[in-house]
Amino acid sequence: MNRSHLYHVVCSNLTVLFQTFFFLLFFLTSNLLFGQIETHIRKKFEIKDGIAPKSVVSSGNGLFAAQNMMYRHTITLYNEEGQRVSKINDIVQLSAFGIKKYGTEKFRGAPVEGVFSADGKYLWVSNYHMSGSTFTNPGCDDCIGTDYDPSFVYKINTETFEVEQVIEVGSVPKFMAISSTGKWLLVSNWVSSDVSLIDLSSEIEMERITVGAHPRGIAITDDEKLAYITIMGSTKLVEIDLQTFATRSIEKIGKSPRSVLLAQHDSILYISLNGSNELVKYNRYTDQRIICKTAAGPRSMTLSPDEKSLYVVNYFDNLFTKINTDSMRIEAEIETADKPIGICGNWKESEIWVACYSGKIEVFKDFKLERTLNPSFIFGWSWRENQSFEISDLPTNDTSASAVETEITLERSVTRKYEHSKKLTGKLKPSSVPILTGLSYHIIVGAFSERENAVEKQQSLSESIRTVTLIEGTIYTYVSVGSFTSRTDADEAKTIFIASHPSDKSAWILERQN
Repeated sequence: MNRSHLYHVVCSNLTVLFQTFFFLLFFLTSNLLFGQIETHIRKKFEIKDGIAPKSVVSSGNGLFAAQNMMYRHTITLYNEEGQRVSKINDIVQLSAFGIKKYGTEKFRGAPVEGVFSADGKYLWVSNYHMSGSTFTNPGCDDCIGTDYDPSFVYKINTETFEVEQVIEVGSVPKFMAISSTGKWLLVSNWVSSDVSLIDLSSEIEMERITVGAHPRGIAITDDEKLAYITIMGSTKLVEIDLQTFATRSIEKIGKSPRSVLLAQHDSILYISLNGSNELVKYNRYTDQRIICKTAAGPRSMTLSPDEKSLYVVNYFDNLFTKINTDSMRIEAEIETADKPIGICGNWKESEIWVACYSGKIEVFKDFKLERTLNPSFIFGWSWRENQSFEISDLPTNDTSASAVETEITLERSVTRKYEHSKKLTGKLKPSSVPILTGLSYHIIVGAFSERENAVEKQQSLSESIRTVTLIEGTIYTYVSVGSFTSRTDADEAKTIFIASHPSDKSAWILERQN
């Protein structure tokens, strides 16, 4: 073999090697990139602050509280940027609050859950148990009975960050809820199997109502007449009449119900079932029950202001789940740090705050929610209320022409024209996508982990919409009603679509690489 031939052989082999390397690099990069683009919930930042949060709650006006149990003996408060504004120790002298039987000794608590007053001026915190010489028989997760030590809830002033009041309740208090006008504070006492009913005007426990082994979640109707309690040691809910204190059981809700939320003018109860990895949508008037299977260990929940999205942490699978409350289908599953256990929303910023028992709070941005909660003022103007649009007004994906002009009349009494390149929306699979050349924008009306559900959605729209296509993602199959090369065009067309299809007002924009 002469030197020239050897040179060509080596060069040829190197060329193949480099081609293989760049192909693998592109394949990995494109899959990572598509994963990021298709996820409409993305992590913004995390808080590591020497914490072990059992829960995180929002005041609704920019203050967030983490309750850090007996592992840190603190309540930590943060602003919207995740900066700590206060660290409150759980040590109290009970006699200073009029509870003389405990003398002058100081005791430690173990902050479990928190709830803010409606105006955000006060934070109420439950303490798992108290530590000190007087407390010799503390309750535990496996304990049941009224012979165990009582515990206390604290009232904390969010301006001075001082404990202003302490109230004795049952053994191992956990979840708390405040009624709509601030009349009642309800506390579920895990070990003593009862619920403390506290009159907030006098800050006195008025009643302790027996409900069954291991009560946990609490939801109170807006008229303050009824409360619903999840009994985690059973398969039932208990309804409490807050006027007579009578109770009624709602049986066969599911295994180990943990959290409960009221929605739709108090007609619907959402209940997480920690024991069967399910979430129940329960109509308390008709007794209808719709089940959504979730990842393992669904626990705490939070509901978006429009009540269209339900977020629940999955403790055993280290993620949280977003559920569409209309279809009761999963829209997203987002990985978290170990042991996600608490969750709340910062709705002004379309954020989800997740407390992870392993030692951090993670903050996620839901971009789809942001567009849903602010649909009208995308460009600084709003659509006329009496406008009616046909879906034929939407630009179509027709390859017979290179562009089309569509006129949109805005409330500013101007007519704006825009163009978009017409591109066929097919099934876009990452493995068949060419070298990245730019973004395309798709109006999405559904994202489904099971493809047959996407096909069902497509068929339901096909009678009224000329072009409904499916886009295959790495995790979800998306249902699209329009595709564009300009984000502005996509947003404008989405607004037209929502105006003519109000049942799909949660439509959002998916960005994909061409």
